[in-house]
Amino acid sequence: MSTYKRSSGKGWLIALLVIGALFFAPEILSGLGFAVGSVLEFTISLLIGFAVVGLVFFVVMTVFGSVLLGLAAGFIALIFTGIGMFWPLIVCLLILYFVFRDRRKTV
Repeated sequence: MSTYKRSSGKGWLIALLVIGALFFAPEILSGLGFAVGSVLEFTISLLIGFAVVGLVFFVVMTVFGSVLLGLAAGFIALIFTGIGMFWPLIVCLLILYFVFRDRRKTV
């Protein structure tokens, strides 16, 4: 009989969870959609960036015929792609650095 009392308490909890989930369904689905959309956007940007780097490597290898020059051009394209993707984060980090740096130290 003690198991019956425990399960009846869980029934109210499950009912409250279902009602809460139905009440907050738009907010829950909105947050889930935001997370999935952000991951998808970042993945597509990353794939396009790698395609650009590969294209730069291929063109330099085809035109100049040097593996080292192709790797250097691909590396430079990778750096520019990274700056293009993460420039808001870089700007925020620079602002935080300039705000919180210790001005008393002179170099």
